[in-house]
Amino acid sequence: MADIFSISSRYGRMFSREAHIIDAIASIYQEVLLFLQRTEALLTTRCEAHELCFLRSVDVEFEDNLQSINRRYLSFQEEVTLAHRQNLEDHMVQQKAADIAVREALCESERNMVGDSGDSSKTVQSILAWLEWFDFQEPLRRTSTTRAPGTGAWLVEKPEICHWLRRSEQDYFSRLLWIHGAPGVGKSVLCGTVIEYLQKKQPKNEAEVPTIAYFYCDSSFATKGTPFDICKALMLQLQSQCQEPLPALQTAYRKAALHGRSHISDADDVFSLFSRVAAELESFYIVVDGLDECTDIPTVIKWLLDARSPIHSPRLIIFSRDTLEIRKVLAGFPSLALTADSMKPDIETYLSKSVLSLPCDTRQMKEHVLDVLSRKADGMFLYAVLSLQTLQQATNIDETLEMVESTPKGVYNMYKLILERLSTECCGRRSLAHKALGLISASTRPLTWPELRAALSWDTNLQDFRPMSAPFKDAILSILCPLIEYQVVTDTFRLVHLSLYEYLFNETKQHQTDPDIPPFLLDPNDAQGELADMTLAQIANDYISRSINVDSDQYPFATYATKNWCHHLSLSPYDPKRFRKYSHFIADADRRSTWILRWLLSEDTSFPLQHIVRLQRLVQDWLEKGNTTTDSVDSLCDLQRALFRLDELLQPMPGLRMISNFERLVCVRDLAREFTSAGKLDEGVRMFEDALDRAGAEDCRLEVSSCWLLNSLGILYDQQGNVILAQEMQQRALVCQKQSLPPGHLDIVLTLNELGRLARHLGHYEEAESLHRKALAILENIFEETDLHVTWTKSALGRSLLKQGRPSEALPLHQQVLRVEVERLGKDHPHTLWTMSDIVRCFRDLGRLDCAISMQQEIVDRSDRVLGFKNPDTLWAMNSLGLLFETAGNETMAVNVQEKAYKGQSEVLGENHPHCVWSRDVLQKLQD
Repeated sequence: MADIFSISSRYGRMFSREAHIIDAIASIYQEVLLFLQRTEALLTTRCEAHELCFLRSVDVEFEDNLQSINRRYLSFQEEVTLAHRQNLEDHMVQQKAADIAVREALCESERNMVGDSGDSSKTVQSILAWLEWFDFQEPLRRTSTTRAPGTGAWLVEKPEICHWLRRSEQDYFSRLLWIHGAPGVGKSVLCGTVIEYLQKKQPKNEAEVPTIAYFYCDSSFATKGTPFDICKALMLQLQSQCQEPLPALQTAYRKAALHGRSHISDADDVFSLFSRVAAELESFYIVVDGLDECTDIPTVIKWLLDARSPIHSPRLIIFSRDTLEIRKVLAGFPSLALTADSMKPDIETYLSKSVLSLPCDTRQMKEHVLDVLSRKADGMFLYAVLSLQTLQQATNIDETLEMVESTPKGVYNMYKLILERLSTECCGRRSLAHKALGLISASTRPLTWPELRAALSWDTNLQDFRPMSAPFKDAILSILCPLIEYQVVTDTFRLVHLSLYEYLFNETKQHQTDPDIPPFLLDPNDAQGELADMTLAQIANDYISRSINVDSDQYPFATYATKNWCHHLSLSPYDPKRFRKYSHFIADADRRSTWILRWLLSEDTSFPLQHIVRLQRLVQDWLEKGNTTTDSVDSLCDLQRALFRLDELLQPMPGLRMISNFERLVCVRDLAREFTSAGKLDEGVRMFEDALDRAGAEDCRLEVSSCWLLNSLGILYDQQGNVILAQEMQQRALVCQKQSLPPGHLDIVLTLNELGRLARHLGHYEEAESLHRKALAILENIFEETDLHVTWTKSALGRSLLKQGRPSEALPLHQQVLRVEVERLGKDHPHTLWTMSDIVRCFRDLGRLDCAISMQQEIVDRSDRVLGFKNPDTLWAMNSLGLLFETAGNETMAVNVQEKAYKGQSEVLGENHPHCVWSRDVLQKLQD
């Protein structure tokens, strides 16, 4: 009866509006009351003489009443089942209607945000702008102008090329052809030949016109050798050749617009997006030049080969040096070597046409030049180009003959000769040449002329820019010919070849035994030190240090300095004067936060805090060279101030992207962890409370655009352990958002997820699961499964399931998230390591302790390698490993690991830090 009362009362509260249920419960209660009344009456009747008969009567009466109660209870259960089914059907109808309303609202919101007018040409232009349109044809034009008429045709007639074009697409290894050769052999020029051949190639019918995309990797440009930029550039070209928007790109563009991202970023999962784009195209070719200059060769090859459509797969041609790394990756694929013999006819053709432009006018002299240079070039196209450009400077026939005969054999010897001749110039021109070569070589990307001109005006003695001393462009072109290449379209300067960079910095070891070292060889320390000085001076400028959007005409070097000063400072030698300049800049909190805000608005990153922290870690490493440090919490507060200042930007600024609330909250979550590790969480909370007061929260004037402050405070309160207060913040945010935003808006979904996380922390695990599933259902209708919104929600859902004792359901969710994070963020990213920790907990609860210990050890090893042994996250991971050893019964290993963690925490965080106190208590229990 107690069970019946308990269950029926719970159903009564659940179905309080269902009359049939209430009547059924009333009949049960009435039957129970009648039973109790009869029992009381029987038990108060005195029948001592007939006690046995009485007991039998009571027993029969008792059985009859129980059967009656059971009949009524069964009837009640049937009513509950029917009511439950009816409610479920009603809920499904309502949910379907709600889903339709959400989709319609989202579509309307998308149309409003992306300005979808139905004009496909405008949509294509918007997508191309989102992909950050650039002149991708410039490298092809550059190599085409270098190529002499009649050269290169032999390459497309080689059997390897013909077989590559004809081979079956089902053969994995037939899709890629690797063409390799020595530095300076002319690979980039021949790459242009192949591209133009494919562009002109006649298809069998009009329906089979292939699309061609290409990319020239460039190690002198930090963003022209990354897998992300290669992928982005290829998609831009594929879309630019289609009159209609490619569906995959159109969908991704609209989703990015919902996030407030005006440009593609790694948050858009570009590699998966490229695969979806490839699946929509019938046939296309991809040509990549300079793969050896790419930052992550295996990743590039993998996603290019993984991209395929149901009918066709892209065919790939790759040009590069023959390096061990590339040979390992491309083992098994067809290849073609560019030898001296194969290049000789082209070089002779080029020289025979080019010698006609030499100042000398005698046929015999030109034939002599052609004969000598052809022999000395030895298949090196770059050598032939450098030699002819050098001969153009001859003033008479005798000088021409002397220069021809003295021209050494080999590209590196040619560099040495050019630099030795440059050393005979006057002091001012030599100094200018040395400085320009250092700047062009050490910069992270090719500098534009305004940037280079500003940098050349830097006075090392005065430590300041002197615009009136900046050189003329023609002077730089004249002095450094033929060592540099000027791009007219982009107005940029670059070294003529990667091999010149290697020579100038002595990476080729060509000068170790040569006593006559040219005076223009560069010292990396000097080059990086000079760039560090001038970039620091630029960002510390009074105007620049207070401005978010800097006038690039007035300060052309400001953008470069904003993005790269940490890089150059970290590579420069420690110097007290440089440290004082750095200290002057960081002494002002507004200057620091303004720099961070400019950096945030100019970079497309999924986890900006991780990038900021990485830059600041570079600076800390530099400070350690001089045994100096700064307070790490200042860096966290700076980022916090920068996030607050985003609300000052009422509309996008030219050249700067906007940051979505999701991206801001990603920063805040990471900030909460960093503040906790630094023991300064209270300070972070106070800053957000002050910002909320300034936004007008107390007098109910809070705009929906400032709801992220409530979300952020909720995250920080939760980190403090004030879960009830955190829940109140998130509920206030939800109320404000529902009043102003359409159903299913991403900000509402984010708040639902936060409320689900807090419900889990309060022990309301079923409520947490419900909220996360609701958020996930909305997100999966909007985004791909690899989107960060989806993966974060799956992680939160998995944790709520684990708390309910359902590790077998939680484990697949966390494993799905891990696959995405490894692919998008890398194995060593902090978020990847956190997901691995979730998997470890699932293994532990499933009793798979060996798997749990193995993966936790991997987490510790990766954290140690990436973050360092004394990083708080690494030490906390060691605490978790110690607990697993303890659970497995290996107390010796548990004590050993916990002692190491405690020692590190004591040194880094201090004896009174919560982590240190926890470790000390655990060690005490183990040792007792």
